[in-house]
Formats: sequence, structure tokens, C-alpha cells
Amino acid sequence: MNPASDALVEALESSPALALLRAHSRTWIVPLFMEHLEDSDESVSAEWFHERVTAARAAAVGEVAQEAADLCRDWIDKKWLSTETRGGRLRYRLSHHSLRALSLVRETLAGESAVSGARLESITHAVHLLADMVNPDRAAQVQRIDAEIAALQQRRAAIASGEASLATVDEMRQQVREILAMTRGLPADFRSLKAKVDDSHQGIARRVMADGPPKAELVEDYLRQHDYLAQSSEGRAFAAFSRLLTSGQAERIRADVDLIVRQEFARTHMTAAECEDLDTMIETLLRAELEVEQSRTRWSASLRRFLTRSAHERHRHLLRRAELALHTGSEWVQREPQQRYLQGDVLGVGSLNISDISQVQFWHDTGDTSVVFEATEHATELSDADRAALRLATGTSPRALAQTVNDLLVDRAEVTGAEVLEHTDPEFRRLGALVSILDLAVRFGAIDAEHLDSVELAPEADLPLTATLPRVRFTETIQLKG
Repeated sequence: MNPASDALVEALESSPALALLRAHSRTWIVPLFMEHLEDSDESVSAEWFHERVTAARAAAVGEVAQEAADLCRDWIDKKWLSTETRGGRLRYRLSHHSLRALSLVRETLAGESAVSGARLESITHAVHLLADMVNPDRAAQVQRIDAEIAALQQRRAAIASGEASLATVDEMRQQVREILAMTRGLPADFRSLKAKVDDSHQGIARRVMADGPPKAELVEDYLRQHDYLAQSSEGRAFAAFSRLLTSGQAERIRADVDLIVRQEFARTHMTAAECEDLDTMIETLLRAELEVEQSRTRWSASLRRFLTRSAHERHRHLLRRAELALHTGSEWVQREPQQRYLQGDVLGVGSLNISDISQVQFWHDTGDTSVVFEATEHATELSDADRAALRLATGTSPRALAQTVNDLLVDRAEVTGAEVLEHTDPEFRRLGALVSILDLAVRFGAIDAEHLDSVELAPEADLPLTATLPRVRFTETIQLKG
């Protein structure tokens, strides 16, 4: 067998993704991962997932011979699951190997032909761009652009005169399917990249905790992992999408999508799900891209903290040396009690170059330090202005507005920010209440920037005051701590 075949066999045997797809219990593990973990942007709690594992196994084999926690530990060893600890509690998420396996399953389930007019157009455009890239002759590139301009002008004239035929419904449907097919896998690719980032950096963190490698070696390993991720298929897609954002094409795509969903074709020949997927395409990709950036930033900050805590490491080194010296001296005195003099750097932290020991002050007793607290009572009462300010601050606080949200959710499924302000006492319908509502929406609700609401605030004077804010929605009761 040649080396290429050996490498192929080794990849087939060692790939966790392929191991998942050929596992004996894949018939219930793969649906379990798809239903509860594939579309989750965040990790899930171990307790919650253990319940789903128990239910899925019981439904598949009719009995539970192994604890869910043991199964999950086995899946972690097989690199199907990754873990993280948040708030002292264990959480699970899919590894990038499992995401790749589920992506293969999704592509198989879709069953769409790889050949379509829309896809051929995409290939033609990509080949044309590549031809421009590889041609070093600038004059030739200018000629190609002139030819494109002439072709566009000819097409414009044909459309203006009515000679050119418009696209058919089948062609438009084909283009919609092609767009959705090309973008459907991008969020999964970004989640896979995020999982790879987390896995590689957790490996570095475990090395730090285990044996504390030299910092130069740690930085080299970090940069090598960063280069590896950048060269992966997910990393290249991420870089291309980032370039798209910085070039301003995202706004152009948004404008084109808005134009599409407003047309009669979208209302009559596109499903509601297709319109929703197309309308939220950029936002979905932006959210996935943000998660990758947050993960990279978090791990970079962690590495930076480790590299800059040299003073802390020296302090720990001194303490370890001092503890070892004291322990060794104590045993020595007990075994052979007599006076001794030691020469050299006993602690291994360097020597102090002095000429007169009286000039060195290692420690000075400053005496006991006492702290005295005094409480002074004021006989005067608060002024009316101070009382009014305290009352206004209380009535417009997030806690007061959260209580209004909870009261309204008792008899309705959703509450908007405008409704919360409408049910607030007119005395507290101020700008502070509006700020508190937005603060609660960021933490507990949802903000729809595409729709705006106008609300009336109680002005200081008699002039009317109207404020415009993005539509804010609350669907769950708010529990504030403290």
C-alpha cells in the first residue's frame, strides 16, 4: 500500500466525525445531537442534557443500562462532546468533529442536485474572478473590464427597449434555493470554528496547569494553533466574511434582500420559512461571527494574563523556596541540634549585596493599627427637592420597571417597551424610565431595531415630549438579584 493510501486509512480510522457516523448507537445519538445541541449557540447544562440522553436512550433501546453521565464522559473521550465550566457547573456543547458529521448528514438529507443553473452561474462568476486574479497583464484586465461594461450597456439597452426576456419563476426559485443552500452551512461552519478555537486553547490551558511550559513555547504553540485555524475551511470562510463586512457589502446585501422580500414573487412563490431565512441571513451570520470573535478575544485575554503575571510567579517561587528551606532546617535541627552557618544562595532567589548589615531593614514593626468608625446623626430632615429626587429615582429604576413587566405578563404572552411605559405612573414617565426599559431589554428581553415605537414622556414643562425607540419585547418574567 502506498503512503497516500496509508494516510487515507489512518484518517478513516482516527476521524472522530466518521467514528460517530459508523457507531453502533448512531441511530439515536445523531438525532439527539441534532435536536438538542446542533442549533444551540450556547453550551447546555450537564443536568439538562443528561435528562435528554436518558429519555433518548430509553426510547431507542427500551432500557437504560448505563448512566447518562457515563455516556457523556465516553462521548467526551471520543471527542464528540466538548465541555466548559461556567459558574462552577459543567456544561456541554458539540465538538467541531460532531458538527462536521452532522453537516454531512444534513447535506445527505437535503438531497439536492449539485447541478443547477444558479450554481453554474456562481461557478462561472468565480472562474471569471480567478482569471482576473491570475492574469498579471494590467492592460488585459482593463480590456476585460471594458468588455464587461459594453456587455452591461447592451443588456441595459435591451431591457429598456423590452427586447430582453425577464427571468421565469422557475429560474427565480432555483436562485432562491441556491442562495439558501450556500448560506445554510455558514453558521455551522462558524460554530465549528468556535469549537476548534475553544478546544485548541483549552488544550494549551491544560498544559499550563499541568506542567507550566516556558512562555516562549506557549506563545509559539498559540501562534501555531492560530495559523492552523486560519488555514482551515471554516477559518477561510470566516476571513472571507470578515472582509465582506469591512468592505461594506453587508449593507448592499441587506438592501437587495429588502427589495426581494417586498416583491410579489416573494409573497406568491416563496414560503414563509424561506422569506425568514433570507431576511435574517446577514443577522444570523453576524451573530455567528461575533461568537467566534468573542471566543478568540476571551482566550487571547487569558493568554495575555498568563504572560504578564511574572511578578506573581516570582512571588510563588519565593514562597516555595522559603517553605522548603524552613522544612529542611526544622528537620536538620531536630536531628542534629547545634549552631550552624550556611554560605551561598540558600533560597535560590539571589543575594543581597551590602557592606553594612545595620543599613538593611528587613522588617519594621509599626505597632497595632486600629480603625475607628463614627456615626453621626443629622437632626435635619431631607428637603422637598431631595425627597422628590429620591422618589423619581425609585420610580424610574430597573426594579420598578421590571415589576411592571412582570405584572403585564400575567395575562399576556408578550409585552413591548411602549406598553410598559404606558402602564407606568405618569409621574415616572421620564427619560430615566426609558433608559431602564432599554437596560432590561438588553439583559432579559429582545430588541427589534427594524421596527420603531414612539412614546410620550412626561415633560418638565408643559411642552409635549415624544421619544422614538427600537421595539422592545419581553416574553419572560424578570428576576433581579438583590
